[in-house]
Amino acid sequence: MTDNHSQFDHDRYEELCALATAGALTTEESAALLTHLNQCAECNKVFAQYQSLANEGMSMLTDLHRSTPEVAQFDETSALARLLDTAKHSPPNTKSKHLSPFPFVPSIVWRGVAAASILGCIGFGSYHLGERRHRDAAIVPTFLPVQTSNVDSDTQKVKLALQASQRHEAELQSLVSTSSAQIEKLRADAKAAQARLDNLTASLTASKTDAASQIVSLTEQRDAANARLRDAQQSYQTVQDELNNLRSQRKQDLVRIASLESQVGGLTVAVNDQDKRTKNDEQYLASDKDIRDLIGARNLYIADIMDVNETGQARKPFGRVFYTKTKSLIFYAYDLDRQPGVKQTSTFHVWGRTSANDRQPINLGLLYLDSETNRRWTLRVDNPEQLARLDAVFVTIEPGKQIEKPSGKPFLYASLRREPNHP
Repeated sequence: MTDNHSQFDHDRYEELCALATAGALTTEESAALLTHLNQCAECNKVFAQYQSLANEGMSMLTDLHRSTPEVAQFDETSALARLLDTAKHSPPNTKSKHLSPFPFVPSIVWRGVAAASILGCIGFGSYHLGERRHRDAAIVPTFLPVQTSNVDSDTQKVKLALQASQRHEAELQSLVSTSSAQIEKLRADAKAAQARLDNLTASLTASKTDAASQIVSLTEQRDAANARLRDAQQSYQTVQDELNNLRSQRKQDLVRIASLESQVGGLTVAVNDQDKRTKNDEQYLASDKDIRDLIGARNLYIADIMDVNETGQARKPFGRVFYTKTKSLIFYAYDLDRQPGVKQTSTFHVWGRTSANDRQPINLGLLYLDSETNRRWTLRVDNPEQLARLDAVFVTIEPGKQIEKPSGKPFLYASLRREPNHP
């Protein structure tokens, strides 16, 4: 590929050498040729041959024409000389359209053709002069073959340059055809793009109209929202003021409530004290009643109850019975919670026995703590029918309140079949 490209450059510069001889180069082409000639000896030699052909060849033809009467009558030589002289003194034309009869063929091709035509004319003139000189061999017996050989060599070079130009022209023609097809395709694409652009323009116009109406609608909505926002802000400020007032009022109410609670606390303490005094008074009244009843009762039996151990010593707890026959029974017991086996959930039941062989004693009730200070429990029975059947009473410790049959060990046993000791 590099060799083909190098050969193409040599062919191109050989064409420029021919055009330079005819004076048909532009300023740019002259500068390019001069730079190449300084680097390429082969092209420099070709350029020298073209110069020799244009200068010395024409000078020799002119001398032959002047020395031979028959040659002087040949008008083509003088016409060719004038053509070359015109080509040498004519300024180079930088516009290729003046040299090319067709717009799609490069100017360098037509310049090569022009140079080939000039050299062809020179060769044709040389040929005619050689024919005439052949008839007059005594004038120049040895010069014509040498000049004819030089002209043939130069003509061959021109033919090669012309062939290279023709190949280049064919390539350019193919490129023009390809470019024409591409241009047609691009035109079709441009037409389609223009159609799409028209559609997009119409759509954009419609979109702008819709957007304008939407902007108007949104602007109205925004203004309405701003108005609602202002109203809401005013309402919020009003509510905030009311809230601040309520908070201030609440602080005052809290202070007042605290004062009232303090007063209520004092009153509650006073009421509790009064309740205690009332309960104590009621208890004292009941006790007074019991005392009055006991003091005024007839057939009263009073007995102290206690248990003894194996050695005969008294055990805790102990109790006291106030029994008014067939009327009332008051049972007092002390230190019940201080004996072994008593739990917090334990209860103290009083049972009544009807006979010595009674297997189903009567549950008279629970002993309750009457005085915490004295650790005293008590039970009062006021059922005459039930008391009339009793033979004795005793106490058991049970795990609950609802007991139908005693399960604990009996203690604080007291017989009721004794004669009254306080008649």
